[in-house]
Amino acid sequence: MLMLKSLVLVSMVLAVINSMGLVLNLTNCFRYRNRAYLALISGAGWVFGYLLERSNFNLPQVDSVVIYVIPIAVISVLTAVGYPTSISQLYISVLLGYSLASNFTQGVTSTSLIVISWLISFAAGLIISVLIKEALVTFVRPTNIEKALIILKFISASYIFLLSYVLGGNLLSTITSLLGLGNDLESLILVCVSVIIAIPISLRASISLGLAKVLFPTKYLTSLIPYTTAIILTQLANRLGLPLVLSLVMFSSTIGIGLTSRLKLFHRKRIIRYLIGSYILPFLISMILSYSLTLI
Repeated sequence: MLMLKSLVLVSMVLAVINSMGLVLNLTNCFRYRNRAYLALISGAGWVFGYLLERSNFNLPQVDSVVIYVIPIAVISVLTAVGYPTSISQLYISVLLGYSLASNFTQGVTSTSLIVISWLISFAAGLIISVLIKEALVTFVRPTNIEKALIILKFISASYIFLLSYVLGGNLLSTITSLLGLGNDLESLILVCVSVIIAIPISLRASISLGLAKVLFPTKYLTSLIPYTTAIILTQLANRLGLPLVLSLVMFSSTIGIGLTSRLKLFHRKRIIRYLIGSYILPFLISMILSYSLTLI
């Protein structure tokens, strides 16, 4: 039991550290000394998200929890090289590998439905980002740079909590559900400890990667569209109890912005490299390792 709790704690710490790169990108328009207060806001979001959304998740569990060491190893490498991804996709991939190797029908069915939901969320991210951008163009009057930055700071502060909330509800609930932890005080304590450990590490390491900057040069309020889309779709996934790859939604949303822009400035090589490095290869590697480990 102690090993299981240790596995859960390490998984959640890594999940928070990796995803905090996306959250910290929202703090770039604030002075450095304010980042500590913003980190407290983020921490509260992670905990409240888990506390209020955990009961929606009821994912299949397996007897061999050793396979869940694989996501820890993979996400550690991805975090070290600065690739924001989702540990939930790695957990689902190892569950799929285990299910295929052991003929665990429930696991194959559940993971297949989850992967389909990822594809739907990718398409939905494209569509919603386009709709939001068109709404901004239509209803938001042109403003000067100073006013735009003030608006950006106000919205960013709110989004820090909201993004952390949906991440806490989705990522942390996925981990505890798959590993069979109940919705009790002990699980909540593990979540709080993981957040307390992870956020200072993220701040100290300055782990921050803005997909909008890496994939397409957006600016001002437009850069918040991927976050808006991700918050909407992830909260919907929380209500349905589905693990969602939030960074994948942000990726598709950023592509949507680029497709509707007058300036075709896509960094195509970065897009392909990110897609392969963050989603395709990690998923396949984790699944194959899990499948092989289960057969041994």
